[in-house]
Amino acid sequence: MTLDITKVSTKTSLNHCFANHNSELEGLDEFFNELGEHAEEVSINANQYLFRENDKSDYVYILISGAAMLERSTTAGSRQVFAFLYTGNLLGLSEHSNYSFSAKALTNSTAIKINHKTMQSIFDKFPAVAQKYHQKTGRILSLILDQLFIMGQKSAHQRLAHFLLDMINKLGRGTTKFMLPMSRQDIADYLGMSLETASRGFSRLKAEGHIEIESNYQITIINKEALEAFIAE
Repeated sequence: MTLDITKVSTKTSLNHCFANHNSELEGLDEFFNELGEHAEEVSINANQYLFRENDKSDYVYILISGAAMLERSTTAGSRQVFAFLYTGNLLGLSEHSNYSFSAKALTNSTAIKINHKTMQSIFDKFPAVAQKYHQKTGRILSLILDQLFIMGQKSAHQRLAHFLLDMINKLGRGTTKFMLPMSRQDIADYLGMSLETASRGFSRLKAEGHIEIESNYQITIINKEALEAFIAE
C-alpha cells in the first residue's frame, strides 16, 4: 500500500527517525511530503524477513509498528544478533550493493519502504533534515560502542541486566513493566552467550528480587537501583 503521512503512527515514526519530534525543523513537512510520494507502507508477519543477507540493498525501511532484529549467520552455522529495532528505527542502510545482514520481524509489523537512492536524493534537497538525521546516527554509533564495552567487560549476567534496563526506555516507555518481543534464544545470540546461560541469568535475577517474570515475555523490573549496582560491580 502507498504511504499516508497523515496517519498518526506514520508521522510519529517519521518524527522519531528524522527529527526527534521537533516540528520546527526547517523543511521537515516538505521532506515528509516528498518522502510520502516515493515511499510505500508494507506489512510483515512475525518471523518473516524484510530482507536477507546478500540480497540487493536497494531499499531502506523505517518501522511504523512492531519490532525487528538484525542478524547474520556465520560460516560455522551459528548466528549473531546485532540489534533489536522498534518504532522509528531505520534499517537496511548500506554503502554496499548487497546487505551484509538479514532483517527479521519479531512481531507482526508495518514499515515504510523507500528506495535507498531516492531517499538520498530527497536528503540532498533538505540539508537541515539530513544534518539532524546524521546527528542522530552519530549518537547511535556511540550507543553501539557502549554496547561493545559492556559485552567485553561485563559478565554474562551483568550483560543481561544491562539489556533489561535498556528495555525500560525502548519497550516500557519509562515504566518498569514491558513485553519482550524477542525469544530467549534471540537475547542469548545478541548478548553472546548460550541459551542455558541466558535462562540461568533470568532465574538468578528473579531469585535475587531484581525482576519479576510473569511469562517468558512479560518482565517487570522490581529493583532498578540494585540492577544498576550489579552492573557496576
